[in-house]
Amino acid sequence: MKIDLTNKNFLVTGSAGFGVGSGICKAIDLAGGTLVINDLSKEKVEEAAKKYKNAIGIVADISKSEEVERLFNEIKKKLGPLHGVINNAGIGHRKPAHETTMEEFETLFNTNFKGVWLISKAFALDCIAHKIKGNIITVSSVHAFNSTNKYSLYASAKGALNNLTRGLSIELGQYGIRCNGIAPGYVDSAYNVKAVREWSEDPDKWVKDQIEDYQSIPEVITSLDCGNAVVFLLSEYSKSITGQIIKVDSGFTNLLYSNSFLP
Repeated sequence: MKIDLTNKNFLVTGSAGFGVGSGICKAIDLAGGTLVINDLSKEKVEEAAKKYKNAIGIVADISKSEEVERLFNEIKKKLGPLHGVINNAGIGHRKPAHETTMEEFETLFNTNFKGVWLISKAFALDCIAHKIKGNIITVSSVHAFNSTNKYSLYASAKGALNNLTRGLSIELGQYGIRCNGIAPGYVDSAYNVKAVREWSEDPDKWVKDQIEDYQSIPEVITSLDCGNAVVFLLSEYSKSITGQIIKVDSGFTNLLYSNSFLP
């Protein structure tokens, strides 16, 4: 099965770094799609765009409506209509809810939820206006299904994304717009490695235990694994799939955060 996304344009938000977004961009690039790399840093966006065959970079803060409007206007001028958006931009938050400040709360939800709504809304209106059967794909997390200590607010934001995805699939289905998501487990990326090192005394052991004890498939999950799932959802092979969240977690959530079920 070969997926061909040639002559189709895709916006990937928060994709100039070395996390899940880079794997999504690589997978779309390998399938022949044209990329719009979006992030907050002009230098990083321009550098990331050079990695792919057909890509442009545009700086915009997706949590601000005026910048989202500018982003879409710039895309129209440079590429024409989009065929899909991948809501990848997001920030982590590992802190108990009762210790979180209002500023931290607003930053988390403005990026992880409001920004996704703004991007999805702008894209949906364009699709409806131009009669394009587009795709909205949102990057959620396994935390949306089962949270752990210090992740209540992060899990709440990702859980809200899952419900937004399901709701949009109902509202936009009549226009031929499909809405799905992926929920990665622990992905072996530079972004996550840095995050683990900030709070774990032995990050290498933590990662090893995570893979061997808390995944039914004891293999590393890569950002490209996430990207391949996204490409499938963008393709005609998934034309009857909408309102779904695919877990890319090697069975992590199936084990209910416990290895006691393993033989």
